[in-house]
Amino acid sequence: MKYTIIIFAENKPGVLYRIADLFLRRKINIDSLTVSETEQHGISRFTVVVSRELELIKKVVKQLYRIIEVVKVLEKREEELIFREIALIKVVVKNATERKKIEDITHLSNATVNAFGEDYVVIEKSGTEDEITRLYGMVKPFGIKEFVRSGRIAVLKEGLDRHSGKPKAHPES
Repeated sequence: MKYTIIIFAENKPGVLYRIADLFLRRKINIDSLTVSETEQHGISRFTVVVSRELELIKKVVKQLYRIIEVVKVLEKREEELIFREIALIKVVVKNATERKKIEDITHLSNATVNAFGEDYVVIEKSGTEDEITRLYGMVKPFGIKEFVRSGRIAVLKEGLDRHSGKPKAHPES
């Protein structure tokens, strides 16, 4: 099963190495890893996607807390998150007819043409991993010059008190 581990840590040199090393020592392949600033000054958010058993994930979460800069760790299933990736696909264009077909596919996929040249278009797609993979499959027959995708970014569907790790109470109406 696929799990997303969200790690909040102090923004200090070497933290990424220590986090990645923990996964390496456990022989866990990281499917996706993104790091960004958070709304809290000096705190970074690491979003790590792995496909392993829950028991092993829980052990890793406990070990992550041993890294001194780690403030909070959350382990979540996909249904508990709103998540997206972004991809850029540079597609070969040979003529105006192909360009029109690629633009139609782009529009139907809720993507955008980000840039273009005489012999290529760059498509930008934000969505789930599956949506990006589907778009890639549809434009692959035209020829792919370049393809890059970000790792997963995610927020919790329910509010969370960062300090306690428990859901925030909803105010009474």
